[in-house]
Amino acid sequence: MASPKEFIGLVPPKDKRPRSAFFGPAGLKILLRDNFSLTTWLCTGAVAQSGLLLLFGRIALVPAIAVLFYRLFVTYAMTVGWMRNPYMDGVIMNKFAAQFPDTAGHYGAKPASSDVVVFLIGTRCNHPLGLFAPGFKEFGAYFPRMVQDLEAHEDEFGFLGMTSWINSSARETQNEMLMVGYFRTVEGLHKFAHSPLHREAWVWFNKMTKKYPHISIYHETYHVPQAHYEAIYSNSHPGGIMSTTTSFTDEVTGKKMWASPIVDASRGQLKTSAGRMSRSAGNEHDSYGPDPYS
Repeated sequence: MASPKEFIGLVPPKDKRPRSAFFGPAGLKILLRDNFSLTTWLCTGAVAQSGLLLLFGRIALVPAIAVLFYRLFVTYAMTVGWMRNPYMDGVIMNKFAAQFPDTAGHYGAKPASSDVVVFLIGTRCNHPLGLFAPGFKEFGAYFPRMVQDLEAHEDEFGFLGMTSWINSSARETQNEMLMVGYFRTVEGLHKFAHSPLHREAWVWFNKMTKKYPHISIYHETYHVPQAHYEAIYSNSHPGGIMSTTTSFTDEVTGKKMWASPIVDASRGQLKTSAGRMSRSAGNEHDSYGPDPYS
């Protein structure tokens, strides 16, 4: 019986650690936008436009109309193929799964071959001022500092990466933020929890919780043993667990490198959910017809 083939990485390793997806380009713009309801934004725009009309007459409508028509044109041009679609930037046109490489950068041939710890930490401000409420700016400033600290000590804490999300269904003004972090071990996560910076944030919250009762915080931790997790993305950007990175030592140069967990899942054992958890050969869907990615 032939030995299983090693999984194929789809993203070349890098000689410099990529920043966590937590530090995305939208960042504060999205938080500010979602701090106010749609009604508030519309009324603010209406008042501003009315003021401009009073000052400058009908010509004040020109900028708004020009921007609207420009955006309509760009949308149409991208739709029919006249212009490049930037929304496809970073999209991997394939079916891909997550497989953490070993210390030499090899993905191996056994799916979900290592443990992973998923850490969810979130916060919400239950105050009419939202992000501008007393204490929230000082409290919120700890989060990027802690992610930076995790990146700077990734080996010590077993840190793999972190993403950030906004709750879109709880209420109209979305200032509830959730950070999803990935770690190698619970011990590494606990070591970070007792590190100087996190202890500083911990002490601050315990000291200020009575003064700022509108600030809420929570976390959940899941230790997932090997062969008990799977992930599949198709024609997608690398998000969630796919945005993590694992450090390894290049066998040829001896240099420290960082590898993405993204591997080809268009064929073999990684084609199915059970296969990606090492519970099948990945052929149980063969009777359903051809896989468009195979």
